Amino acid sequence: MQKRTVTFFYRLFGPKNRHVAVGDVVNDYTFWVMVQSSAATASSSDSAPTTDQRLIWINGNLIPRSEAKVSVFDHGFLYGDGVFEGIRIYNGQIFKLRSHLVRLMESAERIHLDPKLSIDEIEDLTRQTVAANNLQDGYIRLILSRGEGTLGLNPFSCPEPGVICIADSIRLYPEEMYRDGMKVIVAERPRIPVECLDPSVKSLNYLNNILAKCEALRQGLYEAIMLNTKGEVAEGTGDNIFVVKDGVVSTPAPDAGFLLGITRQFVIDTVAPACQHSVLERTLHLEDLYDADEIFLTGTAAEVIGVSKIGDRIIGNGKVGPISQKFTKTFREMVAQGAPED
Repeated sequence: MQKRTVTFFYRLFGPKNRHVAVGDVVNDYTFWVMVQSSAATASSSDSAPTTDQRLIWINGNLIPRSEAKVSVFDHGFLYGDGVFEGIRIYNGQIFKLRSHLVRLMESAERIHLDPKLSIDEIEDLTRQTVAANNLQDGYIRLILSRGEGTLGLNPFSCPEPGVICIADSIRLYPEEMYRDGMKVIVAERPRIPVECLDPSVKSLNYLNNILAKCEALRQGLYEAIMLNTKGEVAEGTGDNIFVVKDGVVSTPAPDAGFLLGITRQFVIDTVAPACQHSVLERTLHLEDLYDADEIFLTGTAAEVIGVSKIGDRIIGNGKVGPISQKFTKTFREMVAQGAPED
């Protein structure tokens, strides 16, 4: 089967009838999206169902994507009342599955949501969904929703939680960005303060991050760095951040107020030692980013990706630095050879 690559522009902001031609410079009105489809794509096996044929787990049943629906009275839909996890599949192994499930259950407990399933039962349904879709490489989205209830805010009017598992493919950034580095901005919108919303809860309400991401998209970029209300570096809209200065690798300390990423912890505990480095958790400010020799981001979907520029500031020599390259290469080798499922 011949591989197809389609690059196109999608109008996000601006006049409805604005003409956008492939190859136009991305500006405040458009952002580009690269779509790749192939029967031989690395994100699924040769015999895996196509996206339209995927089976979705919804409340105990595997349902074809075209029939997969939730109630308009579900509080996850009405209020973003629920929690979720995004998980990678590498060569048939579900990367850090148990760690993701522990965080999912802890998030649910913090918002007083009882999924009425044990962690082992959720692991089992996750594996069933992956197997039903015959995926060797891909992405899982696990969702615990408050469930169907009344139009009021009362979460306890929802007697049965919603449990959804989606197993599909994902590609967040084009491959050349991993080679040449990602350009990002600093979002004007800060992270929600810890006192207002516990950042350890991976909530369905991602509006804070989405609005910051819109700032990046308006400039034709993929990612933005978010600060907390004290002006300290927190995270990206969907990634954690690491800086390298004089050979020392640092990342924001947890008290900066951000989601503690599973990939972030794997990089700290496993990838960094394999690269003969340790990681220092400390308070970081914008000056630390601008003065860095290298910067890289980590996340389930992003994996490990270098940053070459923040706004109009070039980071290091404007290329992905050697330590960032080594971390990316080591991470990819580790997950390809036998991704840990703990």
